[in-house]
Amino acid sequence: MKYFKLFFIRLIIMVIPLSALYFYAQMAFEANRKKEHPTDVGLGIAILLFFILLFLSIGFLIDFIKNILKKEYKAALLNVPFLLFFLLPILYIGCQMTGPGCFCSWIINVVK
Repeated sequence: MKYFKLFFIRLIIMVIPLSALYFYAQMAFEANRKKEHPTDVGLGIAILLFFILLFLSIGFLIDFIKNILKKEYKAALLNVPFLLFFLLPILYIGCQMTGPGCFCSWIINVVK
């Protein structure tokens, strides 16, 4: 029961910022449709998503390391699915922002 509670807390920590970003994106897209000269709102939403996922992954990584140092291995393993869930979007958005050079070209080709 303890680990279910820890997993649920981590899930809530992940869902709240992502759902807030979703509702902000819906409002921004609707306001952009009503403009006479629409702008590129999607790029701003993608950058916000990148930073939200980056901060969440840093937080989960710190918690993972903290649990490993305390020798709470089962609690540390709860962070692994969340870190894997954040990894692909962070890499993909980061590669799109920096360009298709270096190792990013294979990630972009795999996703396309």
